[in-house]
Amino acid sequence: MQEQTPPRRSCSAMKAGIAPEVFYGAIASGAGTSRMFEVRGPMMVAGSCEQATMKVDVWQKDLRIITDFARELGCPTPLFTAAAQLYAAALAQGRAKEDTAAVCAVLEDMAGLEPPKRD
Repeated sequence: MQEQTPPRRSCSAMKAGIAPEVFYGAIASGAGTSRMFEVRGPMMVAGSCEQATMKVDVWQKDLRIITDFARELGCPTPLFTAAAQLYAAALAQGRAKEDTAAVCAVLEDMAGLEPPKRD
């Protein structure tokens, strides 16, 4: 199973004063990119996850399937387990119908960052 690339609006980059667009560009143009980062990164930069390609509530079903499969195999999945908690938090924040990129907003909330200003 491939690990996800870091969310675009990296909390440490934002707290360091690096613009989300600059951070996204650096990751997207380098070896750390992935197709999902290219799809979801612009949503994270814009702070808008309403045009969902994978809704948080649908992803919960997949999370359960992956969790059950790993458990049956006796395979530890510490990074996956940690990430699953962020998606559960997205649900708790009322983001069920948003794209899974909404996990970025969860991390921003946890870091005490202000939501992005929308045009």
